[in-house]
Amino acid sequence: MGILPSNMEQSGNPTPIVQEMPTSVGAVGQPQKKKGGNKWLFIFLGLLILGGAGIFFFSSTAGDAKPTPTPSFGVLPVDDFTPEPVATPTAEPVDKESVTIEIQNGTGIAGEAGYLQGKLKALDFTKIEAGNASSTDHSDTTVTFKKGTSTTLQDEIKKELDGIYKKVVVKTSSTQDSDVVIITGLRSGQTAKPESTTAPNATTSASSTPTSLPTPEN
Repeated sequence: MGILPSNMEQSGNPTPIVQEMPTSVGAVGQPQKKKGGNKWLFIFLGLLILGGAGIFFFSSTAGDAKPTPTPSFGVLPVDDFTPEPVATPTAEPVDKESVTIEIQNGTGIAGEAGYLQGKLKALDFTKIEAGNASSTDHSDTTVTFKKGTSTTLQDEIKKELDGIYKKVVVKTSSTQDSDVVIITGLRSGQTAKPESTTAPNATTSASSTPTSLPTPEN
């Protein structure tokens, strides 16, 4: 503060107020520069660095993430299902040496029972009897299995007969002794045996005694 002249103290005039100059003033007429601009510059650079790091992080994690499938309406997601294998039924073993078979010739054609006997022996059946049926007019082949005979045995014999004869009829019996009874019919392409006919013997009778003529009267 400046010093007032002495003549002003002595007079009755009021003492003038002198304003103090601000201390922040540097050189005459030149105020100090504010530092606020530098602070905002550092904040901007920091945000820029943080933003770049965040973009890099999210882009790397987004590449590793696997999209989750969205199920369609009304359809529930199902885990992988592996069906259980279905057991295939094994064929029943057949003891062919113990199977008894009876073959009857039902056509009257010689050798038909023996022909089938040879075919079945080739399938490893051993107990086979061959003979003639009570009638010889069979065109269809009939095979009768004893009740309780295994299906494996039936299928094998039926398959063999189907490959030989024109028509095969399958039956089941609980009273027969043999396991299998076959009455042969006509084979494929075979015709029935013609019936034999016997011509009647012609009989002639001649009288060896001469007939006597009457004696005329005189």
